[in-house]
Amino acid sequence: MVDSWIQTNETKDVAGSIRHVIRAAQFVGEDPQAWKWVVMALHSALQGACVCHLTTTAAPVGAVTESNASEWLAHFEDSRTNPNAKPPKTHLMGLPDLLTAVRKPRSAGDCSNAAGVAISESELNWLRRFHKNIRNQFAHFEPMGWSIEVSGIPEITKLIARIIGEILEFGWAFRRLNFAQRKEMRRNLRTLALIEWPA
Repeated sequence: MVDSWIQTNETKDVAGSIRHVIRAAQFVGEDPQAWKWVVMALHSALQGACVCHLTTTAAPVGAVTESNASEWLAHFEDSRTNPNAKPPKTHLMGLPDLLTAVRKPRSAGDCSNAAGVAISESELNWLRRFHKNIRNQFAHFEPMGWSIEVSGIPEITKLIARIIGEILEFGWAFRRLNFAQRKEMRRNLRTLALIEWPA
């Protein structure tokens, strides 16, 4: 068997997660288990977009926990004189903290956004519940039966599409995407917001 490789990065991962939500949504009517992959891909897209928005040129600083940022900054300083300096492990903020961070003015990695990403308190609380009660349950599935109400997923999907769209328009997060790739992401975000879910 020949080894196969793909090349990706954080921005391509967000774009791929958006596309996967669209694909997975096509199957939820015939296969209820497809809801898991809708949720996982939605969460991945949102978290990834926040990380892309917050990360500074001293990556991964901006999207990591406060203590981890200190470790990385110390490493960058040490590596100036020590060629054997080992980088610390990366500890990204969890989605609730990432969402809180992107709401702040000048939250983009280049501080170019005068206003923060528009996420109201009620939307923030809704997304926290989505993270804790739905995504985490799917990601760390315990051996048990579980009923999940999916009627709110279409509205969560619209909200996530809007947030990622706003991050895209700020410019910093997806600056490495070319014009055609940004155009495709905008088109996919519109598709995401307009998915016709089964009744």
